[in-house]
Amino acid sequence: MMKFDELFEQRALVASKLKECIKEKGYTKVAFAGKAGISRPTLDKLLNGAIDSKSTFDRHLQKILKTLNMSVEDFMLFHSPVEKKESAVFSENAPEEHEMSTTASKQYDLLLDIIDLCTIYY
Repeated sequence: MMKFDELFEQRALVASKLKECIKEKGYTKVAFAGKAGISRPTLDKLLNGAIDSKSTFDRHLQKILKTLNMSVEDFMLFHSPVEKKESAVFSENAPEEHEMSTTASKQYDLLLDIIDLCTIYY
């Protein structure tokens, strides 16, 4: 069983698991960062295994595990189902079984890219 303190040494694996969890649970990076209470650039650093400070890594990973409602063990054992082809995006007001059209999905992705650029430059 892996302990929380050992995760810093496994940053690349944590990054991979985190990408899987975010995608499987239907979050965008912007939405997940907001829900976890961390900045989008910090989330990107976590997803790239690029945080070199153990205290910073630990602090943000604790927020992430709390947001995902997962223990260290659940997180490290997480595997997303292979057969899932499309990801869903959660909204506060979307009907439960709502599926975005291809056009809407492309427009939404473009909008998220614009938001990402704004977070970098402003």
